[in-house]
Amino acid sequence: MPEPRVRLLHNLPHLLRRAHFECEALFPAVYGDAVTPRQLALLVAVQQRPGASQRQIAEDIGLDLNTCSDLVVRTVGKGLLCRDRSPLDARSFCLRLSEDGRRLLDDHAGKSASYVDAVTSRLSEAERAQLTALLRKLLGFEG
Repeated sequence: MPEPRVRLLHNLPHLLRRAHFECEALFPAVYGDAVTPRQLALLVAVQQRPGASQRQIAEDIGLDLNTCSDLVVRTVGKGLLCRDRSPLDARSFCLRLSEDGRRLLDDHAGKSASYVDAVTSRLSEAERAQLTALLRKLLGFEG
């Protein structure tokens, strides 16, 4: 028996993917093109945990180690991040913001609310809170 026809505009994984694409498209309008959303997440995570290992930062931002390593290399190449050998384990790297990285985060400090507003412009405040809570639950971040 054939599988029932999938209605894409009612299919949660498809809608999540489309929402992700919309978020990505709105990002440059708020933040400009100096960094990508992933690079900004990386910089914020390093700002919150200076000197953390690449592995710790990868876990913090939800990326596998190889993807995070590529992201770190590109962000170091932009002069926004410094990658130093760990004094405890020469096989691993510790991350810290460069002066340019700190300056970029300072310049972008007030833009998060504008980005959230742009992403959720079709939702009420209550719906925004509900969506955030549901996504946190879906991803296992209920705590």
